[in-house]
Amino acid sequence: MTRAQAHRGPDGEGFALADAEGRCTIVHNSPPPSSGGHLALGHRRLAILDTSTAGLQPMASAEGDLAICYNGEVYNYVELRDELKSSGSRFHTGTDTEVILEAYRRWGTDAFSRFNGMWALAIWDGRRRELILSRDRFGIKPLHTACHDGALYFSSELKALLQVEGLRRKLNRERAADFLRWGTVNHTRETFFEGIEAFPPGHYAVLKADAPCALAPQPFWAPAEESRLAARQIGAEDAQTEFRTLFDSAVSLRLRSDVPVGACLSGGLDSSSIVCTVAEGLPEGHRFATFTSASSDPAFDERAWSDLVIKKCGAEAHTVFPEAEAFIRDLDALILAQEEPFPSASIYAQYLLMKAARAAEVPVLLDGQGADEALCGYRKYVVYSLLEAAKAGHWLNFLSGLGWWAARGDKGLLKLSEGVRYLPAFMRKGQADPMSPLVGKGFQEEWAASRPGSGLATYRSSERQIDDLLRFSVPPLLRYEDRNSMAWSIESRVPFLDYRLVEFLLELPTSLKVSRAQTKSLLRSALRGRVPDAILDRRDKMGFVTPQMVWMQGPLKKIFAEAFASPDFAIGALIDPAKAASLLEAKGYWAGAALSGAFRIFILNRWAQLHGVRI
Repeated sequence: MTRAQAHRGPDGEGFALADAEGRCTIVHNSPPPSSGGHLALGHRRLAILDTSTAGLQPMASAEGDLAICYNGEVYNYVELRDELKSSGSRFHTGTDTEVILEAYRRWGTDAFSRFNGMWALAIWDGRRRELILSRDRFGIKPLHTACHDGALYFSSELKALLQVEGLRRKLNRERAADFLRWGTVNHTRETFFEGIEAFPPGHYAVLKADAPCALAPQPFWAPAEESRLAARQIGAEDAQTEFRTLFDSAVSLRLRSDVPVGACLSGGLDSSSIVCTVAEGLPEGHRFATFTSASSDPAFDERAWSDLVIKKCGAEAHTVFPEAEAFIRDLDALILAQEEPFPSASIYAQYLLMKAARAAEVPVLLDGQGADEALCGYRKYVVYSLLEAAKAGHWLNFLSGLGWWAARGDKGLLKLSEGVRYLPAFMRKGQADPMSPLVGKGFQEEWAASRPGSGLATYRSSERQIDDLLRFSVPPLLRYEDRNSMAWSIESRVPFLDYRLVEFLLELPTSLKVSRAQTKSLLRSALRGRVPDAILDRRDKMGFVTPQMVWMQGPLKKIFAEAFASPDFAIGALIDPAKAASLLEAKGYWAGAALSGAFRIFILNRWAQLHGVRI
């Protein structure tokens, strides 16, 4: 199980085995202890803080009664260590791991609410013969569990659990229906493998040694209660000042590292804000590398924007060029790295960025995930803000916002084919629903039960933000980010998901986040003078993308058609492959919906083949 995840940690290996009395034996860079224990832990190390052998894991407490196996970073470990020292604690390493252990000894499970960072961890408490599992507030770091033959198995990645002898590789057909019909992934605790679940973010669990499968996660964090959402009374200037303070702190904390740190840079608002913020506090002559995805097709190229930031900040620029032929060559590796299906080829650009960072020997990257959700950055939030104003009877604001959108707004809102799952049911028919005619008889029940997304009856922006943060948007983005980065032994850090910043933004009125039909208005105004005006004033949105639709009408078309016609087509019980091939010929306004459906069919089929999944 440990070595199946060797890519997550090339800098060391360790094992721990606890006996029936709770005593723990730990070895590093040696074969694991012999079997027979009640608990086994394995770890692969990516050395970021205190790169000496003192940071090897699993790590035991000085007293020997606690042991930890942990992936992630608790960025405020310096402040926590000082607080613990002031009340008598002593430390022997420069790691955050040792601080976590001592924090647990001092505060128990209350320690998790004090952490600012990303983590998936297991702590063995030999005093109580208990195992504690915990995952950070937003699930930046993965943690999966499976119960099999009366034993609990847990790991960062699914591929470790797939090493468990006798654990069936059976498709979760409900999740497959959600994926094929709507493109949604990672929106529940369930995975595409039946019987394997994701441990919920913002939770911990305490397991007794004699009841290992009695997994009952308890929350240590939740968003603000409804009465506080969008209810804070604060002026625009004060909001900008507080945003800058929190954002600067979030970025500064995530620069703590004993190895080089760089950043992904698309040329959009989020990554540009991070890079410009880092550059403001960077000592002269200090190396700071950026990694950008570019294209020979101007429609998918953002170098005009990213070059503005690179020039302003004096960054060491690295650029990758995703191409269809390379995508075809790397596709199996990408599917295996991601572990579960993905609905778009856009993640391939990120995969190449992480590869470039490893080649440049920059093992830590900052990235902009979470900004769209925390700052109302998606186009749909313009609509939500208008509906909020109308419902509240603020007709002047409604008409003003509508006028601003008509005059200068992002007209991507009119591309209905790119947001089919947001359309009312009466519009999701005919060419807007190209997938339903393909569904096999034995899959109709799961298909009919699948729903397009949120169950919210309100268009209140703050509630939609929480839905995006905790269910529909951030979880899959974090999965793509984690697997792409760790496939190349890169640690990715996401400042916009600092919980203090998210909590602050959720309490702000929508009018401070969406103004004059422009998204992220608070970020734009707060960072004026730091980020180039040309970027702050952008109304379009791209990010790290690939020309997927162009590829599918070109080099990918033949490969997809051959896969659908192959006798080895693995998901024939779900989808008629002959009808699936017809999607590749789609033309007209709704062609994007058909080609996206064909992409999802191909990916699910290839994923099932590579993993030997029983349908």
